[in-house]
Amino acid sequence: MLRCFAIAFGLLLATTSLADAMSFDWRDHLTVRASGPIEHGDAAKFAALPKFDTLELNSPGGLVGEALTIAANMDARGGIRTVVKSGSFCASACSMALFVSGKTRIVYMGGRLGIHSCANPDGTQALECNKEMAANATSHGVPWGVIEGFGNEIAPSKMMWLGAEDAECWGLMKWSAKDESNHGVGCFLQSLYTINNQVPAEVNLDNANDILCRMNALTSRIHISTGRERQGLSDTYRRACEQVVMDTRTPKYAAIDIIMWLMLTDPNIMRTKPWSLAFRILDSDMEQINNCWKCLTILGMSGLLAGNMKVGLEGLQAAREVVKRDLGSVPTWLNSRIEIAAQAVGGGPR
Repeated sequence: MLRCFAIAFGLLLATTSLADAMSFDWRDHLTVRASGPIEHGDAAKFAALPKFDTLELNSPGGLVGEALTIAANMDARGGIRTVVKSGSFCASACSMALFVSGKTRIVYMGGRLGIHSCANPDGTQALECNKEMAANATSHGVPWGVIEGFGNEIAPSKMMWLGAEDAECWGLMKWSAKDESNHGVGCFLQSLYTINNQVPAEVNLDNANDILCRMNALTSRIHISTGRERQGLSDTYRRACEQVVMDTRTPKYAAIDIIMWLMLTDPNIMRTKPWSLAFRILDSDMEQINNCWKCLTILGMSGLLAGNMKVGLEGLQAAREVVKRDLGSVPTWLNSRIEIAAQAVGGGPR
């Protein structure tokens, strides 16, 4: 039986009181929000909850044994959906035991997952604990290396933070029960290419997939230069990547990434109805969309291309606020398009 290792929380816990155990609050009749550190007795409180299907997480982590007991209860209940909403974080035992145990699991844009090593009582790495956490995660379809590999690399006193796109890219997310895109290949290849100074293949109609399309899109989080000046701008690339976007097997944030790049480079993009497509890809969930700066950019660009400059300006301005919140800066090209739209509306630069 795994000992109840305490997970080290890093600098984050400087403002968090461990005296407070995890609280379980009802958001609606089928949604429970779990907040705070995981302490002794929380597994019993969780087991006593009536039936529900969605678990919203906002926690720095806590006792591993308690977290794995909660995870086992999640399995017994079946069909639990785990969610980390915008402005929330799920770190340590929360991400490595609770989040990964969801039958489906989503990190909204603006939400974060934190991963690091389990800690022995003396603060050293607890490798057997990392292995136990990884076994639970892999049993739910998470790639082995994301939990045990990263856990062994990140000291207990540190934390590796993953935003929504990285969580999807590394295979931690699972959008639906039938989603098989949670393999982590995209970020693995990005790391491999970076370490070995390799470049991705040039996209064509035969080899196009979500990974190559993103690596050839200059705005992507997993972009790697091929050394070709016009990468991602050829008609062949655009047509091939349009097909990838339409494929329901493409990871959702990857599809949004590719659509945004096509919005910036493809003169015929409006025939694909990009805003409607992005809206449908994110399950028509306005909370997700309003926290996705790339989605708001697609809305704004669609407005501009359709001649509705007011809608275009409002969408781009909203995108600017969200990207500044999430990344701390605004891409130059986004600011320039906002200025152009503002002048067209008649209000001058904004």
